[in-house]
Amino acid sequence: MKKILVSAILGLAAIASVQAQSYVQLYNYGTASAGSITYGSGSGGTLGNAVTGGYTVGFYWAVGSSAAAVNTLIGGATTQGGSNNGLLTGSGLALATGPAATAPLGADGAGVYDNLGSFIVDPSLTATPGTITLVLVAYNGANYDSSLIRGHSAAFTMTTAANGNTAPLIGAFANAFSVAAVPEPSTFALAGLGLASLLIFRRRK
Repeated sequence: MKKILVSAILGLAAIASVQAQSYVQLYNYGTASAGSITYGSGSGGTLGNAVTGGYTVGFYWAVGSSAAAVNTLIGGATTQGGSNNGLLTGSGLALATGPAATAPLGADGAGVYDNLGSFIVDPSLTATPGTITLVLVAYNGANYDSSLIRGHSAAFTMTTAANGNTAPLIGAFANAFSVAAVPEPSTFALAGLGLASLLIFRRRK
């Protein structure tokens, strides 16, 4: 009898934990942000036009409302519309991985991404629907960090849903951004040398 009672309690706990999961959907078809991921400098596309294919969309996220702090770190504003392709390491956000964490960009129209699955927000972090902070990324390689052409949005917030069938669309909250070629290390080195030369020249004056 005790074994049956314990099994029943564990079963109810398991059901409760599944029902407590939170969801979002990586989808922008028919939303205001459809077409808002555009080609930037060195991307190989027409500047300012929506990306037509060959890119993957994903996102970094964290529990809570930290968009202002994240934007201070990554150099973005909530209305960012230009090229911003730096790494997101140290931003406090984690890369979304697993089912429905990525979607092809441009397969169903310029600037459109539409994964029909819902991404499960880790129930150990958010047991109930709540606010999360996200940064959307687009890249043309194996992953964002290693891609030579990439870009990311400014940080933004949205509220998750308790049911995967009614998961809110990330595209309804995301802002515009461009994908652009990542400057080579030599470019940074030359820029640094140029700046140092200017400082030395000014001091001599």
